[in-house]
Amino acid sequence: MFLYDIYIKYMKKLIVLFVIVATFCSCAMDEIPLETMPQEIAFRDSNRVEMFVNELYPYLNAGVSYNRIGGGGTGGSMADCMSDIAVYTPVGMQPELNKFILGTLTGASGGNTDARWAECYMVIRKANVFLNNVDYATTTSEAKRKRLIAEAKLHKALAHFELFKRYGGIPIMDNVLDMSGDINIPRGTVEECVNYMVRLCDEAADALPTRYPDNDYGRFTKGAALGVKAKILLYAASPLYNEKPVPEATEINRYALPDRDRWRLAVEAALAVMNLTNADGTPAHELFPSYQRTFFTRIGNTESIIMKQQAMTNNVEKANAPSGYQGARGNTNATLELINMYELKSGLKSEDDPDYNPQKPYEGRDDRFKQSIIYNGMTLWEREVEFFVGGADYPATSGVKGCVTGFTMFKHIDPQSRIVSPEKTTFHDWPVLRYAEILLIYAESMNEFLGMDDGDIVSDEKIYECVNATRARGGLDPVSNLTKAEMRELIHRERTIELAFEDQRCHDLKRWREAEVVLNQPVHGVQIIKDGANIIYNYEVNGEPYEVERRIFPMKFYFYPIPQNELDKNTALVKNPGW
Repeated sequence: MFLYDIYIKYMKKLIVLFVIVATFCSCAMDEIPLETMPQEIAFRDSNRVEMFVNELYPYLNAGVSYNRIGGGGTGGSMADCMSDIAVYTPVGMQPELNKFILGTLTGASGGNTDARWAECYMVIRKANVFLNNVDYATTTSEAKRKRLIAEAKLHKALAHFELFKRYGGIPIMDNVLDMSGDINIPRGTVEECVNYMVRLCDEAADALPTRYPDNDYGRFTKGAALGVKAKILLYAASPLYNEKPVPEATEINRYALPDRDRWRLAVEAALAVMNLTNADGTPAHELFPSYQRTFFTRIGNTESIIMKQQAMTNNVEKANAPSGYQGARGNTNATLELINMYELKSGLKSEDDPDYNPQKPYEGRDDRFKQSIIYNGMTLWEREVEFFVGGADYPATSGVKGCVTGFTMFKHIDPQSRIVSPEKTTFHDWPVLRYAEILLIYAESMNEFLGMDDGDIVSDEKIYECVNATRARGGLDPVSNLTKAEMRELIHRERTIELAFEDQRCHDLKRWREAEVVLNQPVHGVQIIKDGANIIYNYEVNGEPYEVERRIFPMKFYFYPIPQNELDKNTALVKNPGW
């Protein structure tokens, strides 16, 4: 039984218990939420103590996954639709998404629903309540107490990090806020926040096991704590916070002084995960053999370091399968900008490859393309996909759901799940941290740390080893003898491909300080025409590239505005630059 199932089973028992007690007694202690019970009672039961921590796991990734923007069942948008690699359809019909891509966010809004200020601080508060009162858990074994304390600390680190990468420095909440005392808590500097999050990760790593029995799949491990630390340090070393802050940034949004050595810290943190072994000497984490099945496989999948577990469902398919299928919406369209990032196996650019056929843009590319992208003519659930004008999966009229770029997301759609008769549901766990990303964190950090000019050849073999490992799953030839600048470009592209549709792209563009360029450009697609038996891909319409949606990214969008209601409550808060 997995962690999610344990949580649901326990909650069902509590509900049954509440009904029974309510029948015979008007005042039942078991009806009181765990965190509001008298501490000595709430923490007396060992099972209840563990349940307190289990209740934090549904809030991973700030409690959302596939529909981060706008929410609302299958109608929400993935956060990658705020970037250059994806478009939400119907185009322009998701108000929360439009606030970002059209540049209309206001200071009063606190960002769109991607921001999750209140949700993250709720997780932090719950973790702090547990940590403040776990000493009452006298019936819980010392080993179990240490593990649960470590899990709670890592939840705190992750919740702080979700806020940090959206707002910069934030109020550090190391304890439950006393509402009768001073609630005006200032924002921590970047350095203070990073040091605090790293300390929590270190403390958690010291007490967490390397692996669990299968029935505890989903709990935080030592690799999870070390991996989160590596990701935090990657962000800390990146240009946005380090050597290329935005204008008017203070130490709340940047370090006081740039320091290349911050890349070394990220390198060492990534290496700690890469060198981690089980008791029998086998690697604690490895790439899963099947890229596509990584997101649907639990047992034996050590690539998935942190996954947000979800119930058996086919809602992901309903939200994102081509709109001509029963109940489907086709929400997430892939842009031509993303398609062109998938390398040709020839190693040549499309314009230089005599064998490349622009009328079959899906052929001869990185294998991850067909495991991530639905394209016209692909067979899915017993029929071919029809993205051509007038086809079953093309929007009939403006403002109607359907494919407008010529490609949609396939990555999180499980072919073994079904939305057509007979319907079938499967597991769809959201990737919070994968081992593939750890390899790319090492490669990026070491490439930037090396004391060399952009034109110098990269000689560190482990950088090549890491990028070639993720490229190999795409069937691409290994690379060698690249300059530092060429390696940087390759790693940026590799992160975009390997982590596509995992809501990483927008954050990457920001921390690289590339968002002001990339996200101020329109995104494109192809118009597909069926002419008898022929399929024609039009890359231009009326002599111009086929533009799907315009994007606007003001400089102040590098950091979200602090919600106005939070500024009103906490007078010590200061606004982010430009807001």
